[in-house]
Amino acid sequence: MKNRRMSTSLTITITMVVTICIALLYMTANNSIMSIMKQSAVNNMNISLDSQTNIIKEYVQNQEELLTAFSKAPVVADFLKNSMDTEKQKLAQKYTEEYYAGLSNWEGLYIAEWNSHVITHSNKETVGITTRKGEALQALQNSITSDEQLYNAGIIVSPASQKLILSLYCPVYDNDGKTILGYVGGGPFVEGLENLLYSFDNQTSKYYMINLETGMYIFNQDKSLIATEIKDDVLLSIISDIKENSDTLSGKKEYKDATEGKSIAVYQYIPEHQWVIISCNSQKNIYSDANRTMKILGIICIIFAIIIGFLSWGVIHKSTKPLQYVESSILRLKELNLQKEHNLDEYINCKSEIGQIATAIDSLYESFNDIVTTLESCSHSLTDSTTRITESSTSLIQSVNKNSDTTEQFAKHTEAISDTIKKVDTDIEEIANVVASVETQIQTGADKSDELSQKVSNMKTEVTTSLETISLKINENQAAIEEAMMNLQSLMRIDEMASQILDITSQTNLLSLNASIEAARAGEAGRGFAVVAGEIGNLASSSSSTATEIQNICNETKVNIAKVQSCFDNIVSFMQNDIQTQFINFNKATKEYHYSIDEIQNIIENINQSSVIFAEAVSNIRNKIEAVQNIPGNNVIETEEVLTTAEEIKKSTEELSAIVQVNRNNVISIREIIGRFSS
Repeated sequence: MKNRRMSTSLTITITMVVTICIALLYMTANNSIMSIMKQSAVNNMNISLDSQTNIIKEYVQNQEELLTAFSKAPVVADFLKNSMDTEKQKLAQKYTEEYYAGLSNWEGLYIAEWNSHVITHSNKETVGITTRKGEALQALQNSITSDEQLYNAGIIVSPASQKLILSLYCPVYDNDGKTILGYVGGGPFVEGLENLLYSFDNQTSKYYMINLETGMYIFNQDKSLIATEIKDDVLLSIISDIKENSDTLSGKKEYKDATEGKSIAVYQYIPEHQWVIISCNSQKNIYSDANRTMKILGIICIIFAIIIGFLSWGVIHKSTKPLQYVESSILRLKELNLQKEHNLDEYINCKSEIGQIATAIDSLYESFNDIVTTLESCSHSLTDSTTRITESSTSLIQSVNKNSDTTEQFAKHTEAISDTIKKVDTDIEEIANVVASVETQIQTGADKSDELSQKVSNMKTEVTTSLETISLKINENQAAIEEAMMNLQSLMRIDEMASQILDITSQTNLLSLNASIEAARAGEAGRGFAVVAGEIGNLASSSSSTATEIQNICNETKVNIAKVQSCFDNIVSFMQNDIQTQFINFNKATKEYHYSIDEIQNIIENINQSSVIFAEAVSNIRNKIEAVQNIPGNNVIETEEVLTTAEEIKKSTEELSAIVQVNRNNVISIREIIGRFSS
């Protein structure tokens, strides 16, 4: 697939996906439809059996009602009461023949006494026979008595016609409704039932009607098996299932037929008659409509898949048409063909994927055109520059040749230059000596500045230490002064205690005065108490004087404490504002001195380095002068010719510099173009 075109690959992929989806849908629908059809077929078979069962029941009930109506005729009971009466016998025989003539598909109709002696019959030749004796008669009588109304003996083979008939017996009661006079009997042929059974034949189903009690066929499409013992395994299995569960009235059984393959059998059980109606059909017949429908659906799915494939191919081919233009453009770029693909112009600047690719390709065309134009310009410029460099090189070579000739002449005329150089050498020697002296002085200044820097550094360290010590001491003294002042404040409590003593003396005086008054009232008896009161008064006066003196002392102490506080505050303020501030300023000054000395050292170091360089330059000049002095020859240089040659060399050099600058600009342009590409 990787070598196929995108439209083909997408079409094949979509067709495969659609085919798979349709196949899955077909399989899902097939399973669903088959399941529905299977259930529908089984339901239809059950409905058909239900209808047949109901019709059979109605048919039997109708036949029973016909026999019951025959038994209720007054002529029947009258004749049974007096069976020897000839007139009644004629009337009863006539009634029997006429009633039988109105019946359809009956073997016969008769009236019998309780001992089964036939006294009237639709066939006169059978009148007078006795149908049962002994145990058979007793069994019949018991059955008739137990049913009370009508006894249906089921379908049996008639002894007279050897055909299947429905054997019916109905008792005839006397007027009291309890005394049995005899019974009437009749047997409709089962052919009527058979016709009803096959009236629902869909030409594919097989129907059976069996007697569960006897295990024999009642109906079978194979006439030779009617009234024979059942040997079919499926029917025997159904009989076994019904006997095991007598409450089962209907059911289904799946089996595999030797000729038809997988088949389904449904059955209905009529318990009152012990009959079972069975319908069988093969699954291929049941699912024939479903298979036909699924074939049509499969063909439709295939057609849809083909249509979707063609539509997909058309849509994808149309959608991928711009990609062919993109492919053409990219192949042109591969071949370095910068001719644009104009079919992509309508997609440029669109937001779709094709639009973005078209925009990118258009940008590539523009970029490559710019690159080619720039490179072409640079190549022309480089060509011109090369030509100019060649010309400049030729001129420079000629100038060099001229300079070589001039140098030879210059070598012959250097005597005057040698004398001049000797003088210059002497002057340079004196300069060298001066430089050496300056260098010595610089070294001395550097040593002095190092010593000064060391001293200033030590001073800075000491000032910093002293400043920290003074600050610490000031803080400690300030804390001690504050603590002492707090302790002196405790003297205020003495003043308070003195005030309390004055209050006590005042109260004591009042007490002494009251005591004196009371003693005066008491007369002689209170004289001793008056003396005590007087002493208490004196004591109160003495205490009052002492407390007053204490208060005066406390007041003086307060004044002194305030003065001490003021002195301490002044001392602390002086230490903080003057001494500490001066130390801080001195510390700042030492730092500034240290920075200034560092700057001076840097300047001296720079001067030292400059002097060294200057000394080296002077030394180099001396060496070159000596080399010049050693050059042999004493001819005079032709100065004008040397200047002219130098001017030509200068012009050539300027031209080469200009060419180099142009080439440099070209290189910058090329680098800018290269920078537009990403690796």
